[in-house]
Amino acid sequence: MRSLFYRTFIFLFSLLLLVRCSENEDFSNLLPILEVSTGLEVETSYITNQPITFSVFNESGEDLTNISIFYIDGTQNENNEIIHSNEGNHSVYAEYFINGQLYTTESKNYSVVNPETKLLLEDFTGTWCGYCPPVKYAIEQALEIYPNKITVVATHQNDQFAISQEEELINGLGPFGLPEARINRAIEWVDPYELNQLDSYLNDDNNIAISIDSNIENEILQIKIRFVSRNALNNHKLVVYLLEDGLIADQSNYLNFDETSYFYNLGNPIVDYEHNDVLRHTFTNILGDQLANIEPYEDVNNFYNIDLSANNFQTENLRVIAFITDFENLTINSQHASVGEFQDFN
Repeated sequence: MRSLFYRTFIFLFSLLLLVRCSENEDFSNLLPILEVSTGLEVETSYITNQPITFSVFNESGEDLTNISIFYIDGTQNENNEIIHSNEGNHSVYAEYFINGQLYTTESKNYSVVNPETKLLLEDFTGTWCGYCPPVKYAIEQALEIYPNKITVVATHQNDQFAISQEEELINGLGPFGLPEARINRAIEWVDPYELNQLDSYLNDDNNIAISIDSNIENEILQIKIRFVSRNALNNHKLVVYLLEDGLIADQSNYLNFDETSYFYNLGNPIVDYEHNDVLRHTFTNILGDQLANIEPYEDVNNFYNIDLSANNFQTENLRVIAFITDFENLTINSQHASVGEFQDFN
């Protein structure tokens, strides 16, 4: 009886100690604490049916992709890859464990688009060319009708705005006399510069998406050109130019006495004429840099820079354009953006 009483006492006493210890014991170190990591790599946009691969890295650059679980639009994905067949906006984040600690990346948004066609219009001109202003006027009308659908470059010949490579460009595409206007580099656009001629090119579907990202740091302009194509690119070229607006110079005007012309009675020359879209620098060969063979949906990034302190440019008037041509110099698609602006796939 005493033995039974003693065992009961010991049991109750031990139970009391266990309960009191449990009240004071801290088991929080056994539970995962959520911490936010910023190592998720994802582009801001992709094109439909492009295989997308997400990656996760820690602050030391260690690849954590293999131990990460990815959530797309709030739903766990089977792996770090996905293909979207339709246009739309999405979000993605990832989680992973290290030594029992749960980490989650910040959520990032991305879009999926069908590439739009942006027509390239080239104006080959000169301040001495009295019949050239109508080309610029036609381009201005086209920009009003098709806002943000046209990329423009004005290449000057034998005047104060001409760059040293302009002769190489003229010989590569011509030779020809001024005025000269081109649609997508290889197609002549002739007087009277009918705007409805542009419709068929703008309505075409496109398989290439181009983005432009640029910033200025310590007077160095840094540019990133990214592109993706649904089709393989073989024997294609990438052209990247720096343009400047708002350049003032007198412009010859042989239409000053033509009462049917927009330029009637504006003077010859037209004093303090404003020249826009002027080609000021080429980051690539002026006819384009040859691309290596590009596989379908391959994501390509090219980088360029220029020291602006060595040039007399008005930074606020600068723009970057990029376009891809085939072996016959026909432009497939183009993109444009002001310096310091990010122009995504669209």
